[in-house]
Amino acid sequence: MGSMYHCTGRKGNRPFYLNKICVRIYSADELAYCVCENPELLETDIFTTELVSWLEDECGVREMAQELSRCIARGVPLTRYVEAVLNNVAYVSVREKKAILDIVRQGSGGNVIRRRKTHADFYLRKERYAHAIREYDALIEQVDDSEREFLGGVYYNRGIALARQFLFAQAEESFRNAYLLDSKKEYFYGYAAAMRMRLPEREYIQQISSMLDMSDDTLKLEEDMKVFEAEWKESDERAEFENVMSAGDTVEFREWLGRKISEYKEDYRRYV
Repeated sequence: MGSMYHCTGRKGNRPFYLNKICVRIYSADELAYCVCENPELLETDIFTTELVSWLEDECGVREMAQELSRCIARGVPLTRYVEAVLNNVAYVSVREKKAILDIVRQGSGGNVIRRRKTHADFYLRKERYAHAIREYDALIEQVDDSEREFLGGVYYNRGIALARQFLFAQAEESFRNAYLLDSKKEYFYGYAAAMRMRLPEREYIQQISSMLDMSDDTLKLEEDMKVFEAEWKESDERAEFENVMSAGDTVEFREWLGRKISEYKEDYRRYV
């Protein structure tokens, strides 16, 4: 059997949203878990007076709340906030706590620009695209053009965030900027893919035909498009769609459409 431990405090009746980590927590243990899993993303402004009040009122962890309140009042380093959380939960070992504090200590003394990109890339992985784009835009304003490789990566990831929201014209421009800064194959591939999704096929061919030196990359894109199309044709989602659509304007169709719209609305709220 695995080891057991007592939960810290109680589960809150309402969640608290940790904006920079993009997660809702319901207990002090969940706060500690987020701290342990995302030490490189932590900032002192995560630990707000609102969080302190929530921990005390909703979760009943008065000692943790008081320690965090003292940290806020004294303006202590980030490691002290992390200690205030981890010292009051049962499941983090001494060795684990030391390792987490080392990461926090190294990160808080690191390059601010690199840390901001870490945050932006985290938002991208979590599909919080509006947050990610906002961070990438701020980086583009802050970073000097001489850092071509770094800036190319920023533009490329920004393009991914835009493309996943079907903003293909903006994604195309971002991928193009990435490629002009750092001529990596994946940057051109993203540029061509966004153009492919934005333009009618004939216009796309006219545009891409002038880029003969990149013909291998555009051929790979077409091969990938065929694979994606074949996967779509074999998917359960397509079969469900065609089955419902073939029934016409029925109660079943309206119910299916209502469910899909609700799903898309929820996705949109999550993305932004």
